[in-house]
Amino acid sequence: MNSAVTLPASCRFGLVLHVLALLAAALLCGGCSRVPSALRPLPSASGPVLTERLTYRVDHLQVRALICRPDLRPGRPLLNLVHGGLDSPVDEAACRRFARLGYVVAASALRGQGGSQGRPEICGGEVDDVRALSSLVRQRSKTDPRRIGYLGVSLGGCVAIKAAALGSGVRAVVTLLSPTDFAEQLDLLRPVRPDAVARWEALLGGPASARPAAYEARRPLKALARLRAPLLTVAAGRDQLIPLKQSCAVRDVRRLSGHHVTEVRQNQAGRPAPRDSRRRLQRCRDEAPLGRLPALQRQDVLLIYEDLGHTSTPLMWRTAEAFLKANL
Repeated sequence: MNSAVTLPASCRFGLVLHVLALLAAALLCGGCSRVPSALRPLPSASGPVLTERLTYRVDHLQVRALICRPDLRPGRPLLNLVHGGLDSPVDEAACRRFARLGYVVAASALRGQGGSQGRPEICGGEVDDVRALSSLVRQRSKTDPRRIGYLGVSLGGCVAIKAAALGSGVRAVVTLLSPTDFAEQLDLLRPVRPDAVARWEALLGGPASARPAAYEARRPLKALARLRAPLLTVAAGRDQLIPLKQSCAVRDVRRLSGHHVTEVRQNQAGRPAPRDSRRRLQRCRDEAPLGRLPALQRQDVLLIYEDLGHTSTPLMWRTAEAFLKANL
């Protein structure tokens, strides 16, 4: 006997809207006091970490930051950690965790966030915030100038790509569930979070139809073409906030720029996704994925967790750690 229950179309639509609203809160975080649990990293391992909170100057603004390091030894690799959202605080747990893995970690609160002056610019001036902090930490902590990495979460992925493309000594970039098309983003959110959309449009000077140049300037695609370092792009096949085609666009730009990009499809447990899976709702054009991760050194990887929504998992963070270790 078949026990499956089919919901009426109106109920299914209502459920989708409800899920979108919950996920929108995690991405846009319009007034959050802490990092959304869906995007938190693995729990930190034990061990001492040196932390420093500081304020530095960028474009006549006072911007706050957190620095984490395992010790005072010079010559360690530098990891620039870029948080997501518009009101998310610096993720101290992630900062400490990566410091315990041997990195000096620079985490900017970004302008208009975490007590910093200014206002958010949505992958605009935040790039300068990250680059200025990276330069400051390199000088103060005497990190290895040839081993620099970037890790950006959600909106922070856009900032990380742009900052990395402008720097030297960058050996690895990781983005986790990161958007590349903000006009499309807001169109998806408009039915369920009109308040958040209104805020973003105010920051961008209006809707995309009225300010197309402003929206295009925020996209990271031109920076992706210039980026020389290996890139790990982690996407979710069931992400209702960031359609997979936005990560497919990353793959396409990188390939056109001469980079080899290996596609990998897995479920969220890390097992190869069935080739004929009917659950594969979103696909890249001409996709030919592997089921397992290749050697991570010196190559781009597009990793798609096909049964995952807009949330991170312990396995996702471990893969990011492995990619950074292989290239830094």
